[in-house]
Amino acid sequence: MAGTRMRWVVGLALVVVFATVVGSAAAAAPTATTGPTTSVGATTATVTGSVNPGGQSTSWYVEYGTSTSYGSKTSSTNAGSGSSAASISADLSGLQAGTTYHYRVVATNSTGTSHGSDAVFTTLTPPVATTSSATSISASSATLNGTVDPNSRDTSYYFEYGTSTSYGTKTAVKSAGAASSPQSESVSINGLQAGHTYHFRIVATSDAGTSTGKDASFTTSAAPGVETGDVASVTTTTATLRGNVNPNGLSTTWWFEYGTSTSYTSRTSSHSAGSGTATKGESIGIKSLRPATTYHYRIVAQNSSGRSYGADRTFATVGAPSTATGAAQNVGPETALLTGSLDTHGRSTTWWFQYGTSTGYGTSTPAKSAGSKAGAQTVTWQLSGLQPGATYHYRLVAKSDGGTAYGADAAFATQGVTLTVVARQVVFGGRIKLAGIVPTHNAGEQIAVYAQPYGGGSFHLVTTVLSGVGGTWAYIAQPGIATAYEAMWHGASSQPISIGVHPRIGFSRARNGKFLVRASGAHAFPHRIVQVQRRSEGRWRTIRRVRLGARSRAQFAVSLPRGTSTLRIAMSVNQAGAGFLGGTSRTLVVHVKR
Repeated sequence: MAGTRMRWVVGLALVVVFATVVGSAAAAAPTATTGPTTSVGATTATVTGSVNPGGQSTSWYVEYGTSTSYGSKTSSTNAGSGSSAASISADLSGLQAGTTYHYRVVATNSTGTSHGSDAVFTTLTPPVATTSSATSISASSATLNGTVDPNSRDTSYYFEYGTSTSYGTKTAVKSAGAASSPQSESVSINGLQAGHTYHFRIVATSDAGTSTGKDASFTTSAAPGVETGDVASVTTTTATLRGNVNPNGLSTTWWFEYGTSTSYTSRTSSHSAGSGTATKGESIGIKSLRPATTYHYRIVAQNSSGRSYGADRTFATVGAPSTATGAAQNVGPETALLTGSLDTHGRSTTWWFQYGTSTGYGTSTPAKSAGSKAGAQTVTWQLSGLQPGATYHYRLVAKSDGGTAYGADAAFATQGVTLTVVARQVVFGGRIKLAGIVPTHNAGEQIAVYAQPYGGGSFHLVTTVLSGVGGTWAYIAQPGIATAYEAMWHGASSQPISIGVHPRIGFSRARNGKFLVRASGAHAFPHRIVQVQRRSEGRWRTIRRVRLGARSRAQFAVSLPRGTSTLRIAMSVNQAGAGFLGGTSRTLVVHVKR
């Protein structure tokens, strides 16, 4: 029995020793092997390797940097607890372009740490793009220039251009090759607008990245500036045409086109306008015209940058009268005075006004005689019975045996609701009366009152009121800050009226002999400065400045001379701030005995 127990103990000991030996053999430090890079960019790279955990829970990371001191490392990653090598990879970012980096794989577990061998890679260098000056600039085209250094990578480029640094247009993509030195590149563009400034830059791209050149600009050449002027010395068969020409610095010629329509059919001879940069008046006489005929004309100028056409204008040879519609005057809710001028050109002429709520007119005043005396004369006609708050079109018409002439269309608007106030300023907390009249003078008309407080954006509806006897209306407003008001009736608005607001300044004396001041408004006035003023020799003189507290109030003492003093508090516009006028308090009479 004793022999059997001994054999069992010895056997158990051998098992323990065997297990300890086996366990020690299985627990080993990890093995880290640094592998090659699988991809390299200008600022990124992917490195590889392998890790054998040695049968224990193991983690790994990659150390990297511009020397074998490394300095940076990836986050730690679990490699498991196997006993065979497993492939790993890590993405590196935020690298510097064109720089050589060292790296190695590091694995660690409770038994120890293993470092893979050092390896290196070099990040790619993006192309270098440099914008140069534009050349061959004309009124509608230019050549964009720049250089591209591909840095030995296959590189493409294009130009961005437009009338601002937002560009908006780009040229076709072209190859810049794979050279290791700067290459000159250029692209011609067209379809540009004359006399405009354009911005441009060159952009180059390779597998190493994209580079953008600095912004540059150029201004296209300008065709001559022209303005068709008025006509002078018009007779039955002749006239003098006038206009203005600016050569814009290029040798320029000009002429007039004219005819009985905008197709024109005739032109004058060409004349030089020089090559300056100032506007010059030009004129030329034409003849062999038909009497009582309307002619169209315009000035034309040309230089190497292009041809410019003045606006079309017209004149009528003597025969039909000349007419010009004037401005309407004394416009009321239902009335207006129409004005105009005409020239009979020596022929018996009658005139009238056409008017209505559209350019179709529809109504005419009675015809009146203008006589036959040549020269400009003013004519007027008083209209009545108009619709309030409406827009009317009108024109002067004159007729003689030479034909009928029509003045240009003009327009006026009859009055709508009115808005008036007695005063344009109020102290905060005070009220102000808005009043007006509706043009119908009827009671029971609805008027909408709108307000626009300072800093409050657009007008908003405050209230609606009804007109009383005679069409009058009123509303009591209480603005808290500078506010504009307007009234609206039948879709037509009155002229807006702005009301200024003074802060309310309270001023009193406490029982302790000190003085109290408080400022009130639509908002508080913390830490603003007010002036303590004393009346002296007919003037208010500042004797102290007091800073208000956080609650827009302050208590203070002031030294006064013997006798009677009249005091007040004043706040300047600058201290009152935006939306407020300056303010003053009531006066205090103080008696000092010494």
